Amino acid sequence: MTKQQLPDTFETRLAKAILEALKAGDVEQAKKLEDDLLAEAADGPEERESLRSQLRAAMLFRAQIDASAAGDTETAALFQTILTQTCSDTEIRMLMAAALLHTGLAVGELGADDHDLLTQHLAENGAGADVQNLVAGIRRVP
Repeated sequence: MTKQQLPDTFETRLAKAILEALKAGDVEQAKKLEDDLLAEAADGPEERESLRSQLRAAMLFRAQIDASAAGDTETAALFQTILTQTCSDTEIRMLMAAALLHTGLAVGELGADDHDLLTQHLAENGAGADVQNLVAGIRRVP
C-alpha cells in the first residue's frame, strides 16, 4: 500500500508543526500552533474549544499510527502516552469509533470484535440513521 501525501495546505502544515512541537516536548509552541489552526476552523469560542480536544486526539492518534507503521515503537509509545494523558476516555472512544468506521468503509469489512465495538458505540451515543446505514454496509467477519 502506497502512503498518500497530504495536500500542502495551511492546515496540514500547521498540523505537522504541532506534531513536531509535541514530539520535541515543546507543549507551549504546540498550543500556540493549535490556537492558530482552530482560529481558522471554528466560528466562535465554544466551537473552538469543542474542536480543540477532537483535533488533539485525532492528530495524536494519527501520529501514533504513522510512527507504528514506520516501525518507530518508541515514538508511537510517546504519542500514545500523550494521547491518553491529554484526552478524555470519551474522546478516545469517539476517535476509535471514527477510525473503525473509516477502516470499515475503506475495506468493506471489520472483524467481529471491531464491528461489535463500533455498533455498540454508535448505539450508546445516539448515532443517526445515516451513520447506522453506513455501518450496516460494512460486512462483519467472524
